[in-house]
Amino acid sequence: MLKKDLAGFFAFFLGVFGVHRFYLGQWWRGAAQFVGFWAIIAFLAEEGPEMPAPFILVGFVLAPIITAIVFWATPYERWAAKYDPEALVAQGYAPPTTTGRYPTVATAQAPKPSLKSLKAEGVKYYRSGDFDLAIEAFQEAIELAPSDPAAHFNVACCYALLGQYPAALRHLELAVTYRLPKPERIESHPALKELRASTAYRCFRSNNYRELNLVSLTQSAQPAPADEAEDVLEDFAAPPRSDASNRRMLDDDLLVQINRLRELHDAGVLTQQEYRKQREKLLG
Repeated sequence: MLKKDLAGFFAFFLGVFGVHRFYLGQWWRGAAQFVGFWAIIAFLAEEGPEMPAPFILVGFVLAPIITAIVFWATPYERWAAKYDPEALVAQGYAPPTTTGRYPTVATAQAPKPSLKSLKAEGVKYYRSGDFDLAIEAFQEAIELAPSDPAAHFNVACCYALLGQYPAALRHLELAVTYRLPKPERIESHPALKELRASTAYRCFRSNNYRELNLVSLTQSAQPAPADEAEDVLEDFAAPPRSDASNRRMLDDDLLVQINRLRELHDAGVLTQQEYRKQREKLLG
């Protein structure tokens, strides 16, 4: 590993002999400096101070001194990028580029947050009343899991509290389509109180909680995982629930599935025809 200050020292005091160039591995330039200096000395000794030999000698003396000053004044990263790039990379700096950009310290890319952490962050902002930040967190969660019903429901609550009813209805439709756990909470959740009083919501409800049919129920919409199914916002004034209460086991019992269909039908999520079709499918 080369040292910038030492290279400057060699250039300032021994530069006329090309020592700093040999130190930097530029042996051809060091040899040229060494041979050129002594050639001028020999010429002056033989012919005397005839022009322009004295000026050439002054140039050979001043050039390494100026080089030393430049070495000392240049930031280490820029100096090492030119003369010792391997050491620069070894110290954690980004390798130099051909564009001449100033090298920067190479940092490890931060791992992307998980779906659960994003939803927890959104809930935290929601409880503190920062609905805009909560929306950002829930939207990031939706980007990771577009079919997560809890994330869609949560962001719908935030939009409703901000008075952005079209966006709230859109995410409510997606939440219902992706099998929102306990869909009846749409009719009772305090965050949706003002939304429920709007004409747009009444039309939305009369259409089985659909406005644009963004995702068809005939598609294979997957239910929320067991550890995420209850990760839905409750009253923002209530304290957070424990992790144990947020987890429930999936029950594949036929009776439970039939009861689940009945709940969806009673809540208006499934039409009579859809309910019969799904029930017949379960009964074989």
